[in-house]
Amino acid sequence: MSKLRVGIIGCGGISNNHIRGYIDTGRYEIVGLADLNTDAMAEKDALFNIAPRHYTDARAMLAAEKPDVVSICTWHAGHAPWTIAAAAYRPQAILCEKPMADTLGHAEQMMIACRRNNVRLGISHQRRFLPSYTLARDLIARKAIGDVHMIQSFAADGLPNYSSHQTDMYRYLLGDIECDWVMGNIERKTDRYERSTRIEDCAIGVFHFTNGAMALILSDVTPTVYQGALIYGSSGMITMTPSSLQLLNADTNGRWQTYEPDGAFYKVAELGERFEWQEAGAAQALELADWLEGTRSSFRNEAENGIKALQMVHAVYEPARRHEKVLLPMETRANPLDLMVESGHLVPERPGAYDIRAFLLRGERMTSDH
Repeated sequence: MSKLRVGIIGCGGISNNHIRGYIDTGRYEIVGLADLNTDAMAEKDALFNIAPRHYTDARAMLAAEKPDVVSICTWHAGHAPWTIAAAAYRPQAILCEKPMADTLGHAEQMMIACRRNNVRLGISHQRRFLPSYTLARDLIARKAIGDVHMIQSFAADGLPNYSSHQTDMYRYLLGDIECDWVMGNIERKTDRYERSTRIEDCAIGVFHFTNGAMALILSDVTPTVYQGALIYGSSGMITMTPSSLQLLNADTNGRWQTYEPDGAFYKVAELGERFEWQEAGAAQALELADWLEGTRSSFRNEAENGIKALQMVHAVYEPARRHEKVLLPMETRANPLDLMVESGHLVPERPGAYDIRAFLLRGERMTSDH
């Protein structure tokens, strides 16, 4: 079987997860890297012992290499323009980092561009591929804790960045059912950004789903922060992290029963905290290859799930702007937080823009060039 040819646009830290995942499956060949910084591309060669061609013009890479798969690993505001650009060259698939885009309108444009060019689009919410997440989903489907009443999670560093994983997690755990309303509020006293995207200082979001389940995000409200969830049901509870799961119900005699499920590529005990990154990236790449080659009819990170995760994040901002519970799907396609700030509705009391991810940039830059 011939390998799928991959081009990477953006060679920052997150591209490591994509490259490693592709390599681990044995189903791909990295043929091109595109980044404005030549040192960033050289570092990937050394780290992964690969020898793709380097391009400072991503369109030149797309035209010359004609990759089957394109990974978009830029900062958030670059996701839509580079996905749209890559789609014009008609690869088989594009795998874009999360959050899908900086606005719902831009996310819709990504889907339109891919649809009209017959390109499959995935959004890299890779934690859907973690064994503990899938075990929790299966236990919920089997009614191991009865009907789910509440899922609680703890976040930080901005809803679009951190909590897009969590809004996607809620739907995945509940069998990808729909969120039908959101209520939320935020505090933004400073002019805070994350990867050049405006973010809040802290936030609370409440989500309601069509099966009656609810979810709660506390972001930068408490010192507790982790990916995973506390899941409360009518006849039991689950506490879940990226590497482990604990179940309490009648069958466990009221005691916590612990699971640390290994993945198809890696074992929890061998990698520790690195397990979630390496296993999820490889499992995601494997399923993507199967989807493209026709042995799977679907891909769990299809763009339809990515845009819904983004919508739920922006739907926490929208109640703060409109002072009402927001019904989904949202009709506001701009970023509600941007609208509040730029209209004067939410003026920072402590002016001075700063980016919490500026340390990731190179050279003299303090803001991204996308």
